[in-house]
Amino acid sequence: MADLDRLARPDRPSFVLVYGRRRVGKTSLLQHWAARSGRPAFYWIAPRSATPDNLRTDLIREFWRWAAPAGTAVEEEPRYESWLDVFRSIRRLIADRAVAIILDEFPWAVESDPSLPSRLQAAWDGLFKDNSRVCLILSGSHVSALEKLLASDAPLFGRMTGKLYVPPFRFSEIDPFLPHYTPEKRLAVYAIVGGIPDYLQQWNDRATIMTNVRELLLSDLSPLRNEAEVIVSDVLRRDNPDYASILSAVAHGQHEAGDIGTAALLPSYRVAQILDTLVDLRLVERRIRASVPPQRYSVARHARYYLADPFLRFFYRIVEPNRIYLARHNYDPILRNFSEQLRPFVAAEFEELCRVWTETQGAAGKLPMTPEIVGSDWKGAQFQADVVAVDWRRAQVLIGEAKWGDRRVTADDYLQLKERAQKVVARMPLGKNQQWNIHFAVFARRGFASDLVTAAKDDNALLVTFDEVGAGLATARIPPIR
Repeated sequence: MADLDRLARPDRPSFVLVYGRRRVGKTSLLQHWAARSGRPAFYWIAPRSATPDNLRTDLIREFWRWAAPAGTAVEEEPRYESWLDVFRSIRRLIADRAVAIILDEFPWAVESDPSLPSRLQAAWDGLFKDNSRVCLILSGSHVSALEKLLASDAPLFGRMTGKLYVPPFRFSEIDPFLPHYTPEKRLAVYAIVGGIPDYLQQWNDRATIMTNVRELLLSDLSPLRNEAEVIVSDVLRRDNPDYASILSAVAHGQHEAGDIGTAALLPSYRVAQILDTLVDLRLVERRIRASVPPQRYSVARHARYYLADPFLRFFYRIVEPNRIYLARHNYDPILRNFSEQLRPFVAAEFEELCRVWTETQGAAGKLPMTPEIVGSDWKGAQFQADVVAVDWRRAQVLIGEAKWGDRRVTADDYLQLKERAQKVVARMPLGKNQQWNIHFAVFARRGFASDLVTAAKDDNALLVTFDEVGAGLATARIPPIR
């Protein structure tokens, strides 16, 4: 809300891009902001697969109905032969008022008429930029298509006065959706549907997790049953089984390009092409080892790939392989399978929470170091370090382990962490006569055995419970998305 106020001041023209994943709440955000701002707001959603003529007609007809003074005879079918005539009419109707014009699902309009961005550029330059108080907002769920509007070779390059990416809620922000669940159950829900408000609103926290999974994600009656396919097709704009194969392979634990290609039965060049596209679309996240110096990121090899969306991870790991049961309305085998996988499923999300906690606490000056990079580290199947925070300039590193098991973490676990830490720093280059100052952290769901408490005290290691992670994230000062 604060960012929108800053980007769309009522005393001057503004041209803003607001974008984010499907069902993340962009429309609700914009409508709430417009109502709070007190300025008149016109909202239009572009029809899909319309002809250019029908697209123009739909926009100007709806705008006439919204803008015409009471008692004015409104044309039922105002028709214009060009986009410039449409925008001239809009400019005339708004006069000198401070209004917000929200064009939602703008990529659908561009798909119907590829000339629209250049027509909008001409209209902005000639009609709105210098002599109006209009706030023109383009919005949509096709993240990649909207980001391309800002590219240097795009017609609208340099015209936007601001952009706002709307992310899902963080784990620390979902408590109001699930007040009757414990923090552990909330994390399980977050691991399944992420921070998407529309999904969280539909979750019944007076019922069990498995009941919700059955009713919301598996049942024929649920509107979310085919949601994952809609998300993917919406951003890919294509029906290509290669993409689904890659997403499925990553969801099932294949994180390196070679392993992904083997699982998907695709050649390496094709895997590389698809992974680049999926990363660009924010469906897949590319991770570089934290032990790689930042200046070498662009040439780093052996990256790992993870599904960026928990909901898609759940779909491709649990739902998609079990379609034969879904077709027969036999949900019990799927639920049994997921129940067996739930702990490691949530454990992966806990690891990510620990990395976010480390980043926020470091930025707040509450760690023995201030990290420049927070991530993880690995070497094939030999070892993995869950949390690696590095301050390259001061040669300090924090290495941590996240434990989501049902037992207390012991001194033996801590010893293994210290051995793993030596393997991490062994391949982190430093200048001559420099050596790493290593800090340790253990994050645990069930707490710590007394022998670990003693050993950690000798090393000034951090011992952080799940409750402390949650409390730290809830009170962390996280700046607005810029």
